[in-house]
Amino acid sequence: MSPTDPRESGGALKPQLDILPAEQRALWDELAPLRQLGFVLYGGTAIALRLGHRVSVDFDFFSNAPLNREQLWAQLPCLRSGTLLQDEYNSITSLVKAGAPNAGAKTVKLSLFGGLQLGRIATPQTTQDGVALVASERDLLATKLKVLLQRAESKDYIDIAALTPHDSDLACGLSGAMALYGSTFQPTEALKALVFFEDGDLESLPQAVRAHLQTAVIRVGHLPAAPAIVPLLAPQLT
Repeated sequence: MSPTDPRESGGALKPQLDILPAEQRALWDELAPLRQLGFVLYGGTAIALRLGHRVSVDFDFFSNAPLNREQLWAQLPCLRSGTLLQDEYNSITSLVKAGAPNAGAKTVKLSLFGGLQLGRIATPQTTQDGVALVASERDLLATKLKVLLQRAESKDYIDIAALTPHDSDLACGLSGAMALYGSTFQPTEALKALVFFEDGDLESLPQAVRAHLQTAVIRVGHLPAAPAIVPLLAPQLT
């Protein structure tokens, strides 16, 4: 999105919680400690909470600080009762549910990534209910463009289409990704990936999304100047 896009103004974010499946919505309030611990919500669910364009069924939280398991387990009961899928030094993925461990709700995949050497383009917004810090649309677009070079999944293409309603949005996103990731991000490769629909599950991509992306790629000209990068994902809490 462009730096002056009215969709991203100051103040708290009103999250589109109705887009969440019941099991995610039930878990939402229990995730509030993550904001105080410096975690920022990224990924498809962050985009869905902003735009309401699709259902996304998991939570991905990012932090620059190394994961503190003792702190996380103490403040997130759902982690204590969840089923670990991955437990590495700075990466935890668990199937969790709201409420008591024996509750009948379906599980939700919760991923926590710490120790990230990743900055941000714009300031994340706190949701109006105070539960989460949600990454800016500019940062979400840049990270989604980077993901294109690592996998071919229709959900990423749908997200990028939703994040680029204006002619200048894709160019700004490419510039942002270059600023965030340096030489590990090649904008020409991302542009090629955006119009190649023969990998992964991309054959299922709606024609309207394909057409939008093809038009957006054609309209990319000179990229704007790279934005300044703030080295910390989360603002300092006061």
